[in-house]
Amino acid sequence: MAGSAPLFWLTIKGLACAYRYRGPVSDHFDGKQFYNVPASHNLSRSDFKKWCRERKGNTPQWSWQSLPHSSWQPLPAPSTNEIQVTLVNHSTFLLQFDGLNVLTDPVWSTRVSPFSFAGPQRFHAPGIALDELPRIDAIWLSHNHYDHCDVWALREIAQRFPDVHLYVGLGNARLCKDAGISRVTELDWWQSADLGGHRLHFVPARHWGARSLWDKRTTLWGGFVFESSAGPVYFAGDTGFGEFFTEVGERYGPMTLSLLPIGAFRPEWFMSPVHMGPDEALQAHRMVKSQHSVACHFGCFALADDAQFEPQERLEQLVADAGLSADAFCVPQAGRTATYSKKS
Repeated sequence: MAGSAPLFWLTIKGLACAYRYRGPVSDHFDGKQFYNVPASHNLSRSDFKKWCRERKGNTPQWSWQSLPHSSWQPLPAPSTNEIQVTLVNHSTFLLQFDGLNVLTDPVWSTRVSPFSFAGPQRFHAPGIALDELPRIDAIWLSHNHYDHCDVWALREIAQRFPDVHLYVGLGNARLCKDAGISRVTELDWWQSADLGGHRLHFVPARHWGARSLWDKRTTLWGGFVFESSAGPVYFAGDTGFGEFFTEVGERYGPMTLSLLPIGAFRPEWFMSPVHMGPDEALQAHRMVKSQHSVACHFGCFALADDAQFEPQERLEQLVADAGLSADAFCVPQAGRTATYSKKS
């Protein structure tokens, strides 16, 4: 047994090195690693140690939250000018439009971690059980972090829906195919693909990717814009705030619907390079010219120093203070379906 631990870590390192992109140099890939444009502050090991010292004994206490309903109740299929949105948890949504059923960043595991016995644990059940899902046509996977890329969930979805088509950033195809998804399309920033006769675009985000200690930024992260018949639908993925929102809005906006992250933003000196808070999310909502926005990345997993309801309550106050309508930028309830349409 003495040599088993080193062998375990060598195996993990070998697997991590296998899931990395190899391709030509670009304005955001130096031949080995991807980076944000413009390059954001890269957090160092000393930054991480400082954060750990600051939060010692001050970690916000979260509690289990029971959903206010027992089961998801699907609505009739939306018309051609409508988009139906159901939050499952965190950044996992069921989107229904144009005869398509799409999942974003599917996560159903109890923990978002490489280990089943340790790591961030969920604080509410998924709003839709895996066995309740309708036919799934496509998955939009923003990046490979464990709270967005749940390999167990991908395997379960592949078993139920073998024809599902997964779209993801460069370097992530092998991981997804090893999880059982046979149809995978990799995209670089600003590249496009066909989905159900409509265009799907992969757009920049300000973040990073990794599955281990040895593969940081070796696969690409990003968001998606889908040109639906009801207008553009934008899923920002996991991201810090940046001027790229303006370009996304200019190229593809105004958005009919945007899914924007609001949580895991404290302490801001540590988290802001990779996560937006509610204030920045509201700015992003305006920059992409969104008619309706829905919050994500909150309330299910304690990933930072936010209080459990801080991002949601802060966003609702900001929206009220700005005099915006209730559906301009809302905090969704898991398992509840909302319908949006393009304003005339």
